[in-house]
Amino acid sequence: MIKDVLNTAMQNKNAVMFITAVIFMFGILSYFNDNGILCAGIISILALIAIIKNYIPLKYILFWIFIFYFGFFNSYFKIKATDNLVTYAPQKASIQGQVVSIPNSSSINKTKFFFNVEQINGAETTGKTFVTYTGSNIKQFKIGNKYELSGKIQTPFRASNPSQFDYGKYLRNFDTFTVFYSENAKSLNNNLSPKWQILQVLNNVRDNIITTHSKYIKSPNLEILGGIVFGDDAVAPPDYIKTSFVNSGLLHILAASGMNVAFIYGFWVFFMRRLRVPFKFMVTSGIGLIIIYTLMTGLGASVIRAALMLILILLGKLIDRDAHTVALLAFVATVMLIYNPAFINNVGFQLSFIVTFGLLTTANVIFERFQNTKIPQWLIGAFLIPIVAQIWVAPIQMFYFNTFSSYSIFANVCSMPFLSVVSFGGFVSSILACLSPYTNKICFVLDFILNYFLHAIIFISNFFAHLKGSLLTTTHPSIFQIVIYYAIILFFTLSIKTGFNKKIFLICSFLMFGLVLSLIDIQPKDLQIITFDVQNADCFLIKTPENKYFIIA
Repeated sequence: MIKDVLNTAMQNKNAVMFITAVIFMFGILSYFNDNGILCAGIISILALIAIIKNYIPLKYILFWIFIFYFGFFNSYFKIKATDNLVTYAPQKASIQGQVVSIPNSSSINKTKFFFNVEQINGAETTGKTFVTYTGSNIKQFKIGNKYELSGKIQTPFRASNPSQFDYGKYLRNFDTFTVFYSENAKSLNNNLSPKWQILQVLNNVRDNIITTHSKYIKSPNLEILGGIVFGDDAVAPPDYIKTSFVNSGLLHILAASGMNVAFIYGFWVFFMRRLRVPFKFMVTSGIGLIIIYTLMTGLGASVIRAALMLILILLGKLIDRDAHTVALLAFVATVMLIYNPAFINNVGFQLSFIVTFGLLTTANVIFERFQNTKIPQWLIGAFLIPIVAQIWVAPIQMFYFNTFSSYSIFANVCSMPFLSVVSFGGFVSSILACLSPYTNKICFVLDFILNYFLHAIIFISNFFAHLKGSLLTTTHPSIFQIVIYYAIILFFTLSIKTGFNKKIFLICSFLMFGLVLSLIDIQPKDLQIITFDVQNADCFLIKTPENKYFIIA
């Protein structure tokens, strides 16, 4: 049976591309988790078994072994372990360099951004630090501009307790190993290269659009509109709004995603067809529009993924070639990880690809089952997409945040109509906001209408967020449990596609039984002592064989 399944997979180029991407990611993960030798041993054993049993042709085995090592060594050579700035921490310092990310302001007197350092205390150096600037005139900071900052440089805190967020590990994904706190800044002469000039112009356009919207839409609606249209770097939402959206499971709408890219291109096609422009011009101009929008959003992982997939599909249409969506998704993931292997640790990257893969597989298979029914397709999609997305995203949410949004599916279904209008109308209104003073009047009318839809989204979020048990605290799932979980979903999807094949159904049942067994927590009956890091003191949690707990601090 195994040989038949593998032979079928080898004859499918899309399956080969998907397996290649998975093995490439496996090589990257082995580097980041410091278990390259163990993973290489597993790959070697599996390859040996495949050769002995003649499961897979030798050329594929050799190719995949190369892909695994390419993923590992590409990460090894591209990801730095430290930089020159670490040797200066902790101390007061003066640094000169360039802002290389869109400043994110969480309040009127605080902003944060990544900063490429060229000098520290007058000495030439290289490195990147994450700056938190507190003071007046935070709007002076623009991406690409150079400044001299005075403050304190130090290394970020690292996790020293179980399940604690590791800030240092997070910044490492951005090739950053220090943080810098400043209250004094001086602008330097800025001779920007064409790259930074373009990024700064796009950022200025976005800021002008947000400023125009602020005349007609007030907080918190302004922040929600900015997040939906331009991403979470546009305007930071108030804490109470963020908490509400977290509890209701709607936080994802405050960040630009693939849905926004689809809406924008859909609007462009609708507009171009009404003008009866040639097909090739419509497609090529649409590609340019998507590139500009992606740059304006701050290049988030989910937007890059959606933009690359759409651009490749459109390029294929220009040469009369169709692309298989799952293979294309795997190809885009591989390209992004070759460019920056640290993307694999980005939660946005993981969620974007997991959800997209789930929609392309499970959602499509279930949708095909309902095609011959009398239920409208738009109604099926409205319920099916949030349900499938929640099923695929649940273990990732539990793994990183130890939480589960109980009413996320219902909140997403209820908010979808309002979100569609805000995404589409918000982008149209934003275009009008940057054209001329005359179109601003139309922008005012659209914003007036959008206000009611934004109020509806907030109402839905608050309603579900305040229900009892809206956000459940969960255990931290193991990698083993997550792999079994996704294997169950894939086999269940395959079972639906094949008309509930008995063998596949039995495999699915066996995996479910294994997952249930793994959830059984057998408590040890010996004495346990856990030490916690509380800085300048000692703290111990003692568990007795009788399951009694004592804290000594």
